[in-house]
Amino acid sequence: MQAADLRLKYIEFFTSRGHLHLPGAPLEPIDALGTPDTSTLFTSAGMQQFKPYFIGTATPPSGRITTVQKCVRTRDIDDVGDFSHCTFFEMLGNFSFGDYFKAEVIPWTWEFLTRAAGLDPERFCVTVYHEDEEAYAIWRDVVGLPEDRIHRLGEDKNYWPAKAISEGPNGPCGPCSEVFYRVAPLESMTTDPSLTSTERYLIDDAAGRWLEVWNNVFTQFDRDEDTDGKAILRSLPKKNNDTGAGFDRIVCLTQGKTSVFDTDLFQPTLTRIAALSGREYGGGMEPADFAFRVVAEHSRCSVFCIADGILPSNEGRGYVLRYIIRRAVRYGKSALGFDKPFLHKVAPEIIKQMGDFYPELREKREFILAALRDEEERFRRTLDNGMGRLTEMFEAATARGETELPGQDVFTLYDTFGFPLRLTEELAQERGLKVDLAGFERAMDTQRRRSQESSNIDRSVMGGAEDGLSAILKRAGATDFTGYTQSVADATVVGILAGGVDVETAGPGEEVQVALDRSPFYAESGGQVGDTGTLTAPAGDTTCALRFAITDTRKTGGVWVHAGKVEEGFVAVGERVTASVDVARRRAIQRNHTATHLVQAALRLLIGGHVHQKGSLVAPDRLRFDFTHSQPLTPEQIRALEQHVNRSILEDTGVTVHSDVPIAKAKARGAMALFGEKYGDHVRMIEIPEVSLELCGGIHLERTSQVGLFKITSESGVAAGVRRIEAVTGDAAYQLTLNREATLGQVASLLKTNPTDLVVAAEKLMAQRQELEKQVRLLKSGGAPAAAEITAESVHGVQVAARVVEGADAETIANMADAAEKHLGSAVIVLGTVSDGKVALVARVSPDLIARGLNAGAIVRAVAKITGGGGGGRADFAQAGGRDPAKLADALAAVPGLVADAIQPA
Repeated sequence: MQAADLRLKYIEFFTSRGHLHLPGAPLEPIDALGTPDTSTLFTSAGMQQFKPYFIGTATPPSGRITTVQKCVRTRDIDDVGDFSHCTFFEMLGNFSFGDYFKAEVIPWTWEFLTRAAGLDPERFCVTVYHEDEEAYAIWRDVVGLPEDRIHRLGEDKNYWPAKAISEGPNGPCGPCSEVFYRVAPLESMTTDPSLTSTERYLIDDAAGRWLEVWNNVFTQFDRDEDTDGKAILRSLPKKNNDTGAGFDRIVCLTQGKTSVFDTDLFQPTLTRIAALSGREYGGGMEPADFAFRVVAEHSRCSVFCIADGILPSNEGRGYVLRYIIRRAVRYGKSALGFDKPFLHKVAPEIIKQMGDFYPELREKREFILAALRDEEERFRRTLDNGMGRLTEMFEAATARGETELPGQDVFTLYDTFGFPLRLTEELAQERGLKVDLAGFERAMDTQRRRSQESSNIDRSVMGGAEDGLSAILKRAGATDFTGYTQSVADATVVGILAGGVDVETAGPGEEVQVALDRSPFYAESGGQVGDTGTLTAPAGDTTCALRFAITDTRKTGGVWVHAGKVEEGFVAVGERVTASVDVARRRAIQRNHTATHLVQAALRLLIGGHVHQKGSLVAPDRLRFDFTHSQPLTPEQIRALEQHVNRSILEDTGVTVHSDVPIAKAKARGAMALFGEKYGDHVRMIEIPEVSLELCGGIHLERTSQVGLFKITSESGVAAGVRRIEAVTGDAAYQLTLNREATLGQVASLLKTNPTDLVVAAEKLMAQRQELEKQVRLLKSGGAPAAAEITAESVHGVQVAARVVEGADAETIANMADAAEKHLGSAVIVLGTVSDGKVALVARVSPDLIARGLNAGAIVRAVAKITGGGGGGRADFAQAGGRDPAKLADALAAVPGLVADAIQPA
């Protein structure tokens, strides 16, 4: 059975049993409500997106759901290349939220595996929690599995979370039942009668004879503790089932293979790598075969990550992706002979194979290929620049008789050259060396503290609010948002949070968060900041008038939470209030949001279809738009972009909102979606006819002309393959223009000219500066020897000049070396100086001596090493630096010996 057929067969099996088929979540974790999940770097299980349904803070669209979830787990990343480990895999899932339970799902599990997938029933064994009599009885009496193939295990093996009863945490928990398939021949199994069935299972499993393929988790208890800390298990009113089945493993079994790499999930990719490399995949453990599997697996993982908007960087998910790509490149380069970028040539095969089920791969094809090529080219430059430094570190450690690389040096390699820590560890291990990880972490922490100290972002506005929301969610349900059509609404206070604690009232001066049953305030989402405004209530017979100033609005689990300060009176749960949005501020936000859509449309038109939104900020004073593109925009492109957006504004096109559109219809129309965003079955589309069509939940203008003026303030890079545009609109753009005019006037006044002649005056001033700098250099070199004064000694018939030059800088000694070569003719010239407390070196080798094996780059690198530095360059001219001026004279004294060792007969 082909993998694609098995995937569809699973979906059909459970949809025919009343399950709603939903798409899997993006690899950047986000739950079914669209809330980011920060508990893991990547989506690693099918149930992850359904956490709000399992804990009861949200209502699922159906009591029965099935998915095929793409997952990434990197715990065993350095083992990838063997026959079994993968970073990317697919997990089959079927879920019950208070609907069916063990009596239904256990027989379904058996039916799918043995009938639909066609696996041998005699090769299965299962495990259950040792106190779960219900599951044991179903496997024995309903399924008909012999008792010697049903193993009872403790809470460390068959409970979720593991050891939940004895160790916690409090909350939903329950037993699980795992399904294993025997992959070894029967005659190789343990048959010692002295062993119990459980011990036999454990021994055989440790020997790798059983493969886990399925796990049913039965969430049926709510764990709590009594006053003595003893666990209390209360039955949940609604019991849930969570199934996780390893798709790759089941494919391997149904196709009768011993490795997932032998299945049709990987064979086309391995064939493509073979064609590109000119080598044959043998399927063994030879270095080349290992590299084949590394490249194939890591390419697949990278393709899916990039399609979901995860890009290489030095932090979090981006760091992991960068390491995966660079590990693939290193194995491809060293073991398969790829001396040029190749991953972007492997990726199309993966996209072709998986694109039918995962259409985002086809939609983002060009972007995926560009991102892979860009990162590989970047890494090849990193290898060229960093390997020399790393080799020096290896040699220095060996010379000192040490077996560990200093953590600070490894961090410098990471921070300066972009060398991933794990790659340094791999290369060090090959040399029999270790890395001082504690020292590396200390250096990293120091950098983080500096970064945090330099940041002015206030992250405390909503701090702790989530801690007290559970009670409000259960008591009040979701907030009714009316802000698309209203800026004022009557509402009831359903909850108040003070420091994350659910309270009943708050008085003058208190800063709290207020939850309402309905709200016209837009809650921060999709890059648009939250609304501000007021909550008011008139004075009553026994109460003062209320005025609550709202400074921010956010949402969690469907509840709108309004942060602010009580200025007058008291706010209380159950009180009727009038919620009023700051309309002028919202209008400024609307201008920037509609302009953001115009920016994306213009970028795709002018720069290319590979451009996709990677993030945004829509605030009242500015907009920020991050987009996928690997090169800085030229001044001409920025000017054209600004002009195009302003033309769209002047065309006065109407902005149309399409509510509750089926997602399939939106995609068919070509609506742009945000990378990594979670969308439901129905979506909201914002259309600017013949200009832009995007899925968006934000608040917009009625017509493009209401944006006013659009001005770009900056264009910069924020990560590998991601650029950022910042701009202003409306009154902010007008004020920017006024300020720039005032600045031009001030500069013109200083240069004693008028604004129209400012460029000519600036050019004249620059010419004067260059002339003065030239005179300064001449004065600085006045005490230095003239070219005619630089003498040379003969080394095997070659003129060699090596000299310390006092009172000069790097540029000066470079000019002197040029002049000395003209004076001496055929020669090797190495000059050094101390400038600003550091050593500067230059080397020049005449063209005729290059043919005799002399190389300026090699010579200056060796000289610089003596001074504690490094460098290099061309064969005819090279520069270097050092950290120890006291060693400069000794370093230059070594030049004749270096020439003597390298010179070849004429």
